[in-house]
Amino acid sequence: MDFLTSSALSGMLYDGFKEGIAITTAFLKEKLQGWLVDDALLDKLTEKVNALELQDYGEHVIERELNKSLELQNMLKLIKPEQNTNIGSVTQCHSGSGDNVVGNKTVYNK
Repeated sequence: MDFLTSSALSGMLYDGFKEGIAITTAFLKEKLQGWLVDDALLDKLTEKVNALELQDYGEHVIERELNKSLELQNMLKLIKPEQNTNIGSVTQCHSGSGDNVVGNKTVYNK
């Protein structure tokens, strides 16, 4: 998934509505942990979502309404998942006989 989908957002919104929570910038910020999104975009997204008045609908209807809005779709395309670029390194010290393998070892003809 390259960006946040209306399907994922509709699930977040539905869960919030079901709990009786108002859709605020703080609510979306909490739900979108792990996604790259700035505060200005969150403010606009909150405004557009609240303008649709989706609180009385089910998840599928919420998704359908989100899909109808070209402006919302363009905003969602700007919200990308965080990439974990911290790839750990392995330090090995080997002395003596035997194998020094990191990961899976494939042995043939054994």
